[in-house]
Amino acid sequence: MDARRFAPLVLLALPILIHPTPADAAFHLNEITKVMVGLNGNNTIQAVELKMLGAGENLVAGISVKVYDAAGTQVDSLGSFSASVPAGIAGRFILCATENFSATFGITPDLLIKPGLLVGTGQVSFEKPTCFVNAIAYGSVTTPKNGTTSAPALPTDGATILVRTIDDGTIPSCPLGEDAAARLQLVTATSVTPVTFSNNAGASVQVFPTAAGVGDVLPPGVSLVVYPNPFNQGAKILTSGYGYLAVYDIRGRMVRSWGSPLDRATRGVTTFWDGTDSKGRRLASGIYFVQYGVSPAIRSRVVLLR
Repeated sequence: MDARRFAPLVLLALPILIHPTPADAAFHLNEITKVMVGLNGNNTIQAVELKMLGAGENLVAGISVKVYDAAGTQVDSLGSFSASVPAGIAGRFILCATENFSATFGITPDLLIKPGLLVGTGQVSFEKPTCFVNAIAYGSVTTPKNGTTSAPALPTDGATILVRTIDDGTIPSCPLGEDAAARLQLVTATSVTPVTFSNNAGASVQVFPTAAGVGDVLPPGVSLVVYPNPFNQGAKILTSGYGYLAVYDIRGRMVRSWGSPLDRATRGVTTFWDGTDSKGRRLASGIYFVQYGVSPAIRSRVVLLR
């Protein structure tokens, strides 16, 4: 073949060689955005949130969440995806969480992982044998698996969470370039400033210490708290004492109640609401108002997501 005719064919082939095919690239632009190793001292309430940096990054079958120690030695594998997640939209999240995280906050994780994230110092990765996608080092890590820096140490007290503030680059690579110290910060969540975790279906929950389930104690001066909010599977209603509870829809119609308006000693301080009406029927997505007592003076606005 004439070399002059062959040259354009070589140039056309170069992009194919340089850039991976969609099937090969459909999982390696997922970065770790949040890491939580415990809540109110309970290290079985753990979660890792990921974000898709590009469209079509949902083909995660075979990818695992693994744990490494400070020296970079693998400690455990917490779980692996058996199938892809449905939504491959750029910016959509993937939630990997323990059963107790799911139960506490009423959200379904995309990958159910076992507890095993290290408290204080450790590393968590999102990887498969052919591609080490992303890993976050935190605490006194001496040998980061990804990049050269380590984010602050992660405790279990309260609701302390590593939150990404700067995205990784989107150049196709394994692993993604990482600088954990510069790109993630330690955030202490409160009921006023909660941290939001989201799954691939678009459901979100707000995480803060009150939702630990340890005694279900309200902050001083607060009479009513409903969490998680928004919720889809169920919510806890915390009140400062015994009293009548009711749920109203956006039109002001009462759809659910507990106790009697004439007897304020019929309920305890913790009530679970599964998003159904007084006849056990599933209510539609929307805004609802939980009222404590017979006066609308104490109400909490909640959002039900189906």
